[in-house]
Amino acid sequence: MAMFLEFFVPRYLGKLAEFVEGEACKVLGAKKEINKFQSRLATIQLYLKDAEKKRHEDATVKSWVMRMKDVMYDADDVIDLCMFEGGKLLEARTSASSLGVCLPFHLLSSCFTCIRYRHQVSSRIKELNDRFRQIAEDSSIVATLVKSDQGSSSQSQDNMLRSRETHSLEVKSDIVGTQIEDATQNIINKIMQNDKSKCQIFGIVGMGGIGKTTLARKIFNDERIKNKFPKRIWLYVSKNYAEIDLLNKIIRSAGGNVIGGESTEQLVEQLVSLVSQDFFVVLDDVWGTDVWEKLLRDPMMSGVASSRIVVTSRYEDVVKRIGSRHIHHVDRMDTESGWALLCKIVFREEEDPEIGRLKEIGKKIVEKCDGLPLAIKAVGGVLRSKETSQAEWKKVVESDWWHMKQMEEEVPRALYLSYEDLPYHLKPCFLYCALYPSDNSRLLALLWVAEGFIAEQGERLIEDIALDCYRELIQRNLLQPDPYSVDQDIFVMHDLLRSLGKSLVEGESICMIDDKTSKMNSSMMKIRRLSMSTTREILTLPGEVMKQSDRLRTLILFDSHQTKTVEDDVLKRLRHLRVLDLAYTSIETIPDTIGKLIHLRYLCLAYTKIHEIPKTVGRLANLQMLMVEGCQQLHVLPKAIIRLHNLRCLALTGSPLTHIPKGIGRLKNLNSIMGFVVGYDESRSKPDEEWCDLEELKSLSKMRHLSIYRLQRATINGVSVLTSMSMLRELTLGWTMSVDPCSSEDQIQRAEKIFDQLSPPSSLQKLWIKGFPGRRFPSWMMSKTTPTGDSLPNLKFLSIWDLPSWVELPPVSRFPQLKWFDVNRAKAIKTIGPEFLGLGDAGGEPTCRKLEHTKFEDMPNWEEWVEKKVDGDDGGRALRLRPLSNLKSCRLQNCPKLRALPDVLRHAPNLERLVIWNNHFMREIDDLPFLADKLIVVQMEMLQRISNLPSVKELNIVLCPRLEFVENLNMLQHLRLECPPEAEQLPMWLADLIEQHRTAPSARRSFKIFELDCGLPLLSSCLKGEPNWHIIQQIPEVRIQTYDERNFLYAKDHDIYETNVGSE
Repeated sequence: MAMFLEFFVPRYLGKLAEFVEGEACKVLGAKKEINKFQSRLATIQLYLKDAEKKRHEDATVKSWVMRMKDVMYDADDVIDLCMFEGGKLLEARTSASSLGVCLPFHLLSSCFTCIRYRHQVSSRIKELNDRFRQIAEDSSIVATLVKSDQGSSSQSQDNMLRSRETHSLEVKSDIVGTQIEDATQNIINKIMQNDKSKCQIFGIVGMGGIGKTTLARKIFNDERIKNKFPKRIWLYVSKNYAEIDLLNKIIRSAGGNVIGGESTEQLVEQLVSLVSQDFFVVLDDVWGTDVWEKLLRDPMMSGVASSRIVVTSRYEDVVKRIGSRHIHHVDRMDTESGWALLCKIVFREEEDPEIGRLKEIGKKIVEKCDGLPLAIKAVGGVLRSKETSQAEWKKVVESDWWHMKQMEEEVPRALYLSYEDLPYHLKPCFLYCALYPSDNSRLLALLWVAEGFIAEQGERLIEDIALDCYRELIQRNLLQPDPYSVDQDIFVMHDLLRSLGKSLVEGESICMIDDKTSKMNSSMMKIRRLSMSTTREILTLPGEVMKQSDRLRTLILFDSHQTKTVEDDVLKRLRHLRVLDLAYTSIETIPDTIGKLIHLRYLCLAYTKIHEIPKTVGRLANLQMLMVEGCQQLHVLPKAIIRLHNLRCLALTGSPLTHIPKGIGRLKNLNSIMGFVVGYDESRSKPDEEWCDLEELKSLSKMRHLSIYRLQRATINGVSVLTSMSMLRELTLGWTMSVDPCSSEDQIQRAEKIFDQLSPPSSLQKLWIKGFPGRRFPSWMMSKTTPTGDSLPNLKFLSIWDLPSWVELPPVSRFPQLKWFDVNRAKAIKTIGPEFLGLGDAGGEPTCRKLEHTKFEDMPNWEEWVEKKVDGDDGGRALRLRPLSNLKSCRLQNCPKLRALPDVLRHAPNLERLVIWNNHFMREIDDLPFLADKLIVVQMEMLQRISNLPSVKELNIVLCPRLEFVENLNMLQHLRLECPPEAEQLPMWLADLIEQHRTAPSARRSFKIFELDCGLPLLSSCLKGEPNWHIIQQIPEVRIQTYDERNFLYAKDHDIYETNVGSE
């Protein structure tokens, strides 16, 4: 990322001030030279804002800014070095003073070392001062710059932060107008047409930012597509795709599992095995034909399954050469639709009184965006951060950035405007996304912290501030959250915005795909950051990078599964590296020279094949993040990690560690430990190894993410460790022990006692419980208050897995903010009683009114869900039995003995989706007046009746052989039925259901679509002149498909009748 002087200079001044006042500076005798540097820097910072703006248009200013950045980078390295070496000298002094009789020798050694370091430091700072003096005194440049208000930037940041504190993250849909609706229906109709072709390709073409992806996403999410194709795959390709990474993504989307290290050939074979059913694929943002012709065509067309593929591209000839038979051109958005989109983004309410007053100037802004939805959304992000007044909007419409010279012709000026409007501290965060290949917000936030992009604010955790910056970029429409991700923690960066970012960091950061990079002016290159993919077994950096390896601060490898070796020589030359990410490579060993990277903040070795971490890692005094999760060959951590006093995040989950080295509790800055292993493995640990019990965690009061495993090895006196973690947000508690007749009563009681004492703080938001062997939940789940005097008022997510002995569930009514609850594999539970929802509490109202999603899965002995009956009239009873007033979805899967649905679901006014899967006892599903969207019933052997669901719109019935009645579904639009292959007749209830809708008032004749999966005998009986035709011809649209790919399509209103039965 480009260093932003406006951001980094104030930050660096603070760092200097802290260093000057510290003991390390006194030991090194560097105060005088540093004070000179401080003084000059404080003067020049007033001109930086204007310099950053003018550098885009003025080559001499650009050169001056680059020289300034070079000095700042070098100064940052020098101060880092001073703090490191000064710290070593202080440690040596402390050590010497404690050695008694040996004191004279150590003082003499320390004296010689100190003199050497003082000379080195003094020389380097003097050199920096001379370079900086020449830059600061360059009157030909400084005289042209306008002095700015020193406090304006910090004021801007404060205002933005206050705004974030008062508004939750809200991402609005960008669907407006009829253009996209008409296009969607047109393309879907073509996709759904009966065609004998095994593979059909549909193209969506248009310039960058015009809405191709939005249209493709709307098609992808359409219910007809979902129901037609068992597998749907979305694949973002982009200009610089990497083959292995792309294959990994498509395999995961198709339901496969990928373990690091596979070759392209192995992944292609795996993909072939996965496409056995009809599938629908979107290939988004395709730039050339290679991705189809050389990578995806053969595996996707090799099986018996049929496929429909939508390709979005800027280039019509690309989709033609790929084989598209139908091409849709996306038109620019008209002014009215553009204004509607801008209003949707900027204003919180559709009837906002400001809309009419700002319409004229707003349409001028829309016209400047040239009909591109991406540009309108980006400018909308700018306007949303400003006061909704004509004066502020006029500043935007008259901004100089509409007239600036474009660095990239394809990038609309509106995107430059949206970038320029960012507060100074968000600019490097945004540009980092152009380099960063992943899409995970948490990892991105950690990298921002490691790079020094995030400024501290009082007592707040810096990681929380980083996530605020991520949310602000989402709000400004510069990043797009994945709509399927939880908490919007997965994101996408539009290709045009990525191009903008790359143009702004040109010469300073580069991205290489398969060892290739775009052409760059080598005379201007001063590479600080490199992300790359490679197919080589030995990691080799490009020659241009190695020539200036001393400057490199970030090295990220991605899609480099074949890389096995990092050589000593490479690491030795990267001595100023801050970030090193080697995740998902096949690297087996890390050289000891890793310990010489004294500036390193972020080290990621996740999902590699390493079996050992060098002891020299203990020398990395600045290391903040160590990520070694998923390393299947790693069994031991080096004892030296307890010397990493700046460590903030330790990720270990999925690595089979025998123990955690004792002393981890000394690392007071740790706020995230994922995969803390309690105790030690006697069968694999060495006798002299010291290990950690829970007591080691007591001193880590800054903890916010914590997962603990092997709790069966915890000792009783070391478990009261969580109550002091007042910032804890997410917690996983895991046991790994079998519960069988051989399990002693003492073991079970001991586990229960430990669980009782693991009471979390009131700050907790997410809780996972896995493998607990006890028979009861802990007392802190039952009580309304914890031992600290507070309840768990912030708990939003509770997941319970593998609890073989629990006989009842915890009362979720104790958690008033709970939104998500799921329980899996609780085989001892037979009854869920009124206590679960607080219905058994005398005198009080249930408090789980925010619960939105529930899932009950693999509960083989669960028989009933009962509630306390309340006396009084019907109105009072209904009110009393509405604890689930916000419930949206409920899933009951593999609960074969459950006899009936609970009454609470009948009084859940916002219920949208109900799924019941694999049940052998339930006979009726009825009287669900509020179920508004979808009911799915699968393999319910005894189900006889579905009735009185007046609001449900879609009904899916799969293999329910005894079903006799389906009635009083007044709003039903879509019915999907799956029958066994041998079935020959449609169920009797279908004719009755059709008759109910046919005789209903016209306003209630909603039934439109019938889909049937069956064998050939039943399909044949539905054709014209056959026994079931009189039923089929009454339905507006019918789609039938057999298990051997025979099909039938009938659309009454469009006079369509197509089938391939009898055509072969």
